[in-house]
Formats: sequence, structure tokens, C-alpha cells
Amino acid sequence: MVIHIALFAWKSDVSPAQIVKALQDVRDMKSKVPGIVDIYCGENFSRWNEGFTHAFVVLTRDRASLDAYRNHPDHVAVGHLVDSMETKSIGIDFCDPPC
Repeated sequence: MVIHIALFAWKSDVSPAQIVKALQDVRDMKSKVPGIVDIYCGENFSRWNEGFTHAFVVLTRDRASLDAYRNHPDHVAVGHLVDSMETKSIGIDFCDPPC
């Protein structure tokens, strides 16, 4: 399984409603891309957050499915939206078990 994790810190003028919509747009990708096993999104409550307030976790069957997710037109659109809202982000991709 491929695990994709994305962490986000938002610009100060981004509203809670905008964040909720972005999270839902990401969740909606599960029904649009074959090979997505599950998607989790939420607000970070860890005190060791380095300013990252929200996260997405996308589980896919394989790397090809992750590529299909990244290249899907709806993901590209939500990616542009999130890019316009964030001050910083980080992404991590790995396989478990190792691939």
C-alpha cells in the first residue's frame, strides 16, 4: 500500500469554511479515482505541529494509483485551490510494506 501524507499551514485570511470545503474536496476524490483505498482529512491537535494545522492522508493500492490521483483533473483543481490558501506544506509518500 502507498501512503501519501500532506500537512498544511494556512494563510491568515483563509476562513474555516474554506478549509472545510478543501478537506471535503479531497475526501470526494475517493469515489473518483480507482485504486484509492481510503482518504482521511482533519485538523491537527498535536502541540508539536510546527504550524501545520491540517492534514490529508491518502491510501492507494500502488504507485500508479497515487499517480492517477495526482493527475486527476479534480485533484489538480483542488491542488490549485489549496496552493492559494497555504503558507506552507509538506508531503510524504511511502509504501508499507516497502515497495
